[in-house]
Amino acid sequence: MCLVPGRSLAEFVSSLGSQELVSLETDGEKLKIKAGKFGATFAGISATEFPIMPRMTEKSSIKINKKIISEIAREVAYAAAADESRPVLTGVRWSVEGDKLLVTLDGLILPARTIMELARIEDEGPAFAEASAGKDEVEMQVVKENNQVIFRVGKVEVISRVLEGNYPEVDKIIPNEWKTRVTLDKAELERAVRAAGIFARDNNNIIKFNVQSSMFNVRAAAKESGESEIEIEIEKMEGEEGEISFNYRYVMDYLGSIDKERVILEMSGNLAPGVWKAEGEEGLTALIMPVRV
Repeated sequence: MCLVPGRSLAEFVSSLGSQELVSLETDGEKLKIKAGKFGATFAGISATEFPIMPRMTEKSSIKINKKIISEIAREVAYAAAADESRPVLTGVRWSVEGDKLLVTLDGLILPARTIMELARIEDEGPAFAEASAGKDEVEMQVVKENNQVIFRVGKVEVISRVLEGNYPEVDKIIPNEWKTRVTLDKAELERAVRAAGIFARDNNNIIKFNVQSSMFNVRAAAKESGESEIEIEIEKMEGEEGEISFNYRYVMDYLGSIDKERVILEMSGNLAPGVWKAEGEEGLTALIMPVRV
């Protein structure tokens, strides 16, 4: 046996097209693949270098509905940081209150890509779907000795490391009060932000929202490319007029994560975090930090 680069192997196999038969043969620390007229030899290393993988035991485990995993991947995991200079920020924090699972196991921080991969397996992997047929739950068990967590769906197991570090206390920075609260049509806002983003790209991705009377103004400008100003009718407004600026990519990420028809934006001034909610989805809150302009 030998170990070969997984990404390179996956890319090669995906190029085989409709080849039905694939032969694999190891030669020392090399893997030879033959499929019709396609052939490749991958240089690898000894299989003994691969870490010993933990196995799920009969100890108590947590069972999570598959739908919840998909919702976490769509509604939460997108917000994790991509920069791994602070690994803890690339994770999704889980906590438990009574019989409720809160995603924001107590203090457990899992890589966001682990959650995304579980959801992808469920959505796109026919072999995995067959192995987990009839199973509506994902079984989860923490292996504290190895600082790892195991997910099991039917016959499939996914093992991930647990991230270490101090996760930001998000609850403490969510404003308890708001000065301005508007309800907007999600599709209209998404189109407006996407259009204004064409110009925001040339100005550090900055986009400005301005609330005036019954209109919601979306504006972006850059010296090199020009400017855009779009008006959206506010479906419901509470409080006073105001303005705030965001990185438009963060707004697009949020809008792409929800499937409700209307979104709510709560503002407490142009330097306080913007609180986003989907109408009818009380358990989901997104926080986007403003840009100082």
